Amino acid sequence: MSYRYRCGTCRATSPALPGRRAAHAARDRHRDQVHGGLVPDGELLWPETGLTLPARRLLIGLGIGGTVMGVWNWVASHR
Repeated sequence: MSYRYRCGTCRATSPALPGRRAAHAARDRHRDQVHGGLVPDGELLWPETGLTLPARRLLIGLGIGGTVMGVWNWVASHR
């Protein structure tokens, strides 16, 4: 599975990398070269699924929202 690394401070995203270790290595190189070894705010490391990060967040939000609505309706109908 491929992974991506994103630096929120620089707003830079790596290309798809061949595994978690390669993504961690890219992150470490970026930290050393650009941030002097410090950890920048907003770092992300995620598996490449074919969906963009906003699309995945949208799908997760829809799933959570739908579940909450279903539970709410079930509770309201069993009072």
